[in-house]
Amino acid sequence: MHRVLLILILASPAAWSWGRTGHELIGEIAARHLSPAAIEAVAGLLEPGETLASVGPWADEIRAQRRETGPWHFINLPVHQARGDWRPFCPPSGCVVSIIPEMAARLRNPALPRAERAEALKFLVHFVGDLHQPLHVGDRGDRGGNEVPVVFLDRPSNLHSVWDTPLVLYLLDQHPEARQRLTQRITWWTRRTMERGTFEDWAWESHAISRDVAYRHLPDSDPALLGEAYARLAAPAVQLQLQRAGVRLARVLNETFAQ
Repeated sequence: MHRVLLILILASPAAWSWGRTGHELIGEIAARHLSPAAIEAVAGLLEPGETLASVGPWADEIRAQRRETGPWHFINLPVHQARGDWRPFCPPSGCVVSIIPEMAARLRNPALPRAERAEALKFLVHFVGDLHQPLHVGDRGDRGGNEVPVVFLDRPSNLHSVWDTPLVLYLLDQHPEARQRLTQRITWWTRRTMERGTFEDWAWESHAISRDVAYRHLPDSDPALLGEAYARLAAPAVQLQLQRAGVRLARVLNETFAQ
């Protein structure tokens, strides 16, 4: 099943962010770590039948109609850039690092109409996920890998798209226990360790993975031929970033609705 999905995705135009599967996983992870206050607040904003998992892909689905939101999904931090000030790389219209606290502020503002706060929630769910997709942060002058042609498991694509979804599906396909391991409620201590840091810290973590995993292991061929070896090297980073994103999304929502 996943193999069929992989073929369909690689045959289609470039995807955005983690893709539906990744964002749904992040929402599912987050839901398991919400406080009672956050559970109640989220339920009050979402429509019947909606969950954090189901609304995770929403910001991609409306992107064509809301073109002003496009820059909010990423920040292009050069991979050679030392950790420091990210602001010079964030356009005035906003980027993924700046938009997350803005949406959290809107979400906690009781003066805003429910519909606007619900929209802020959906954006927040999505953008916390995007912040943890390494190629939404690291860049080598190629639009976060969008301009790097690759052949992944015999299918043409680009580096960014491979990190969006095919690597997630590879992880789930090769390791059937991965979904349960990702989504099960983790221990207090592990969660506390993952929760640490600021939005900026999380961005630089993604930047490091883009540099040390996504780009470093690219072969020199053009297009880059990515096979099982690359997928095996990337899979632990994909798993870690998905779980970090879910746990940290829960932290953001718990803090937002505690105020």
